[in-house]
Amino acid sequence: MDFVEYKCPCCGAALKFSSGAQKLKCDSCGNKYDVAALEEWREAEQDTSEPELHWEYQKEAQGAKRTADGKYVCPSCAAEIEVDEDTVSTKCPYCDNVVVIKATASGEFEPDFMIPFQVEAGDARQRLENFCRGKRLLPRDFKNRSYLKNMKGYYVPYWLFDCDARADMSFRATRTRTWSDSEYNYVDTSHYLVHRGGEMEFYHVPVDGSTEMDDKTTESIEPFDYGGIKDFNPAYLAGYETDKYDVDARKAEVRAKERLYNTAEAALRNTVAGYDGLVVKRRQMGARSGKISYALFPVWLFETIYDKKKYQFAINGQTGRMVGELPVDKGAYWKYLCGFTALGTAVCSLIGILLFGGVL
Repeated sequence: MDFVEYKCPCCGAALKFSSGAQKLKCDSCGNKYDVAALEEWREAEQDTSEPELHWEYQKEAQGAKRTADGKYVCPSCAAEIEVDEDTVSTKCPYCDNVVVIKATASGEFEPDFMIPFQVEAGDARQRLENFCRGKRLLPRDFKNRSYLKNMKGYYVPYWLFDCDARADMSFRATRTRTWSDSEYNYVDTSHYLVHRGGEMEFYHVPVDGSTEMDDKTTESIEPFDYGGIKDFNPAYLAGYETDKYDVDARKAEVRAKERLYNTAEAALRNTVAGYDGLVVKRRQMGARSGKISYALFPVWLFETIYDKKKYQFAINGQTGRMVGELPVDKGAYWKYLCGFTALGTAVCSLIGILLFGGVL
């Protein structure tokens, strides 16, 4: 017969069976457990399998009118258009109409939704200039408008994930109280096992479908206002650059799962209050009714090279939210650092004079 050691769910110490209470008892934290209930908990803890999170793309690929030599046919004037493999939309050089490039056998999709640009080019440029204004450590020549010329309006491809999810989590929680007497300081720590579970509905969790855009950048300019989302219409693409996704839906699922887990954990953690310490012990999530949509969202991009380093700024083309990194003038940095150091030394000297009445 194999020996089975039972651990306390709250503090992890070994349990002993109490004949008086007819329960398993922890001498460390004092908690007692019904045998049947503890067996159920052990089975759940030993089940390390993850419920499957699975989404289906509901819309079938829409075919394009493509010639045998790889060119595309303009639906307005029937002229043949030559484009590179990443192009989603272009302007027909013969009739000036916007042409959306649809793929056929490769399984690529025409977008389901899009959010049109709301921030004009001039406003986007002004936001960047305002962002640079007042930055004392910014190199003077960087503020020259010539550095801001590489601006483009760009529809970023996104995968949107919808699902109904069930999340279950358990936490190890502690409460600590301290007191003292004339001889000793005392610390009493109580241990608890806290379980939370709930149903959650996720709507349009966005995942950037372009490797050109860093996920940290695109997530920093979120959220987009889905009240402005529209069915895809190629007319909105006129005047802006648009590329197809190069991160497919299956690869995007990895990041979508991370975002769902993190959101669910934060939501359930926020329901646990009244403890001094809280550590996640276990989390699981399952999903149903999963659906994937393909969308284009508006972003203004500024890119420049300064002192042999690339700097990229992004502005949400709908809300105007902006993120980016600015270069630092090293000379100005050391100047301010030395100035603050000298000021700190002077203040310390003044305090010494006031406290001790002079300098020895």
